[in-house]
Amino acid sequence: MNIFLCYPSAERTTADQIRLALVSQGHDVFFDRSDLPAGDEYHQRISRAIEQSDVFIFLMTPDSLAKGHYTLTELDIAQAKWEHPAGHVLPVMVQPTPIKDVPPYLRAVTILEPKGDVAADVARAVEQLSSSGLWRKISNNLKLIIGIGLGLVLLGAAALVVSNTLVLKREIADKLTIGRMQEQAQDYAAAWTTYEQANKNVQSRRLPQLLVNTLVADIKQARTNVVMQWLDNMHLPSGKQWEDIVAPLLPTLDEAIAHSEGSRKGDMLAYRGWADFLRSRDGRFDLKPEVSYQRAIEADPSNAYAHAMWGHWILWTGGKLADADGHFTQALVKAEHRPVIRKLQLAALGNRSSDEFDMAQILVANDMRRGQEPLGATSRRRLYQIFDSQFKPYRVTQESVAKLTAVAPPTDLLATYQWLFDEKEFPASKQVSAPYILGMLQAAAGQFAEARQTLQAFRATLDPHNNYMKAVDSALAQLKKTAPTQ
Repeated sequence: MNIFLCYPSAERTTADQIRLALVSQGHDVFFDRSDLPAGDEYHQRISRAIEQSDVFIFLMTPDSLAKGHYTLTELDIAQAKWEHPAGHVLPVMVQPTPIKDVPPYLRAVTILEPKGDVAADVARAVEQLSSSGLWRKISNNLKLIIGIGLGLVLLGAAALVVSNTLVLKREIADKLTIGRMQEQAQDYAAAWTTYEQANKNVQSRRLPQLLVNTLVADIKQARTNVVMQWLDNMHLPSGKQWEDIVAPLLPTLDEAIAHSEGSRKGDMLAYRGWADFLRSRDGRFDLKPEVSYQRAIEADPSNAYAHAMWGHWILWTGGKLADADGHFTQALVKAEHRPVIRKLQLAALGNRSSDEFDMAQILVANDMRRGQEPLGATSRRRLYQIFDSQFKPYRVTQESVAKLTAVAPPTDLLATYQWLFDEKEFPASKQVSAPYILGMLQAAAGQFAEARQTLQAFRATLDPHNNYMKAVDSALAQLKKTAPTQ
């Protein structure tokens, strides 16, 4: 069935989950309005989509029923199409809404109030509608066919087309579901192959072109998304070059660039630049990723991917930290894509070996701790190595403390160290130097009693000839002068 999904912008995530559930059942769902042009043409396209729909789903919230919202305009179009909503209109209460605010047209049918998974409940309700609505529609078509004298032969042919269409739609929905599961398992190569097979299945069938175009568009979207994820997480197998893996993905990116605008075009151009960066690691000095990054920012000045990838490229090619920071700062303005941006930022800083870039990583970790952003084990190990290198027993501890406190206040440094190296995410208890570093940071933060206790406990575990013994004794002596015990 053709389904029109009406929702307020705040419920886009819920609407997308419903769309996926309905597509998996073989339905066509009009969902994404972001690519529609503004003005009269926008209204005409919406009106046409509702006119061509079999079912109109209305996600009911206080916002969607608020005066002036376009959701009410869409509801008016549906009411003009179906004088009575029964069998065609499905109101779904996704946010508590006073019944007095619900238009009489929607109250004329049972309002679905999901008790569990919203998408699953809506899919079940639509299945009940389709079980009666589809056959009613076929019955009407039969009358029309008989009325114009086409006879049973044409009826059989039409039924065969309908049957083949439904079978293909279910096949493609299954393929898309399998591909998404493979993506979630990070088997991007398998997901890519699944989408390629789906595309071949569609192209090999002799079906109405409108249906083919719709299915191909869904497959292209899935294929483009898996390319982005694959490039984000790509590793080079033994005996392969980057070109071997990346080159087959380029036509998908280039096609998406040619047929997209605005932020989507910016994303595609950014990943085209990233693909060239990976290929450049084979020794291809003719490739210029920054050209694609520049084009991405021209298409979408605030594009997070392009700014983050450009910042990475600047540091990869030996550029200045300040220049790269400008791009990373711009990339982090938006909350979306933050894990990918942080991954690029820390990787770029980790590729440069000096105190300047080590301290920059500590600063990033401090910001991430304050924002409670997720951080992987690989990054935590790298950051521990930085702390460890600053507090070697042969180094002048006060110089290391001064260097670190120039990056962040001592209390922040201590909090970040404890956040980074807790026993769940990174078992610091397995690191020999961990208690010494903790004691030094506690002392720098003014937690003298805690520092003394930490260092004394650490000292009790040391062999008299251990390299840390002298450093710990020196630190305890300094604490005695700074904060003598009472």
